[in-house]
Amino acid sequence: MKKSASWMIIGILLLVVFAYTTNLTEMWNTFHKANYLILIPGVLAYFLGVWFRTLRWQVLLSEIQTTKVSTLFPVVVIGYMANNILPFRLGELIRGYYLKNKVGVSTATGLSTILIERIMDGLALIVILLASSIFVPFGEIFHRLSQMTKINETFLILLFTLPFAILFALLITVAANTGKAANFSEKLSSRLPYNVALKINKFTEDVMNGLKSLKNWKSTCKALLLSLPIWILEAVLFHSVLISLNILPNDSHLWDVFSSAASITAITNIGASIPSTPAGIGLFEIIARESLMVIEPARISRSEAAAFAALTHFCLIVPIVLLGQLFLWSHGLSLRKLRQQI
Repeated sequence: MKKSASWMIIGILLLVVFAYTTNLTEMWNTFHKANYLILIPGVLAYFLGVWFRTLRWQVLLSEIQTTKVSTLFPVVVIGYMANNILPFRLGELIRGYYLKNKVGVSTATGLSTILIERIMDGLALIVILLASSIFVPFGEIFHRLSQMTKINETFLILLFTLPFAILFALLITVAANTGKAANFSEKLSSRLPYNVALKINKFTEDVMNGLKSLKNWKSTCKALLLSLPIWILEAVLFHSVLISLNILPNDSHLWDVFSSAASITAITNIGASIPSTPAGIGLFEIIARESLMVIEPARISRSEAAAFAALTHFCLIVPIVLLGQLFLWSHGLSLRKLRQQI
């Protein structure tokens, strides 16, 4: 509880910084002139992306157990709802535990597949960032980010890309050598008390079981390909917020706006992927605002960019939390009960 409270305080402090560096009156005026009906297709696109997330999870679980998408969809939604409420991405743990209750797959196995998802998300975001760089000044983005963060430009690019590639290669290597990994675990635990060693070896076995999909190149490729529409559809939400706020000049080409939205989607989600405050509150707003300012420095004010960041995050958080709560109520559960059971 103390750790959760401390991270909530950090999130609040980041929001204070966000508000302090924004002209709140101008931000409110930007909200006042927005056309909120345009957000509806964007939110629907985001939920379609959640369905694609479920389909990808089904592919990753297919080597372990065949499960219907209709069964997994509420589990995914509840997990994302929990991520938006709890710090440290504890929603992933809740999703793994709830999966065990629903279909009998162990929590550790479920968490292994979720880890694969996160790495595939990073790789997909890198692909989208590279693709959007054809229309958006990619070099200028990282040059400006380097100036703002005081981090070397080359190191910043490596920081965005290398971790996901290295982790993915590592997981594939482990998946291809599960026998050796299990033997290594047994050797490490052999000097421990028998009951402790037994639990460690069982946990290792469950984790290795979750990597089975990486042994099948067809499943791996399918899951990777499914990662692209997930983030393209989220970029549609970012795009709909830009259009609804009417902060870009009227002569802006629709494709250029979408390219900017896709770049911001990639940069913000990679930057805010560090497990921290619930839903990355504070951190998301700052990164999204500054990313838009880097891409459109001459045409958008910081306050307009702040309105974009705040409204986008609202659309990402509130609908999924409401749907997740409905799923919990329909099953006679609550987030508190799930946390207590873990």
